[in-house]
Amino acid sequence: MVSNVMIIIIAVALAVLGIALGFGKTLKFFTKGIFGIIISVFVCATFGGMIAGIPAVAEWIASVNAKMGEGWSFLATIHLGTIIYYVVLFFVVQILRIIIVKCVAGVFEINVLPMRIVNKLLGMVLMVAAILLLTLLVLALFRIGEDTSFVQGILQKIDGTFLGTLYYNNPVKFVVDTGTAEQAALFLQ
Repeated sequence: MVSNVMIIIIAVALAVLGIALGFGKTLKFFTKGIFGIIISVFVCATFGGMIAGIPAVAEWIASVNAKMGEGWSFLATIHLGTIIYYVVLFFVVQILRIIIVKCVAGVFEINVLPMRIVNKLLGMVLMVAAILLLTLLVLALFRIGEDTSFVQGILQKIDGTFLGTLYYNNPVKFVVDTGTAEQAALFLQ
């Protein structure tokens, strides 16, 4: 059973690890590799449509889609121009992410006493916050498979603990709660 004491011990251990690594190294860890790819995909999915709405970008995507459709009709069906746009956007976001992380981490790793203190304190906060966010994402994934016996077993173990409270009050939602028919009727009025 996951107890609240165990959660506090884990949080303190993460805080100590964050202090030991500092903000710069913690930031680099949570923004490279698979985490970096996930962050880039998230940014592309979140802001890609908004960027595609810019008139110059929208015209470029439309012209590429039209040119590709003239060559082979099935390319117009799959909107190859839109696919190319998102691939290019992904690589641009990857490059910007790397540059920003190197600059920010470099600033926080300056070897002067005030900056070392700030680096250690922010490292502690970032480590705990990043693990909390990952926990919220995992709990949101559990919500998708809530009806399975595996997730039901986990929910029974964390019921009444801090993790249980996080699960039931998780702000991250991958599933849209449709509510009741009464709530839908009130919404439509």
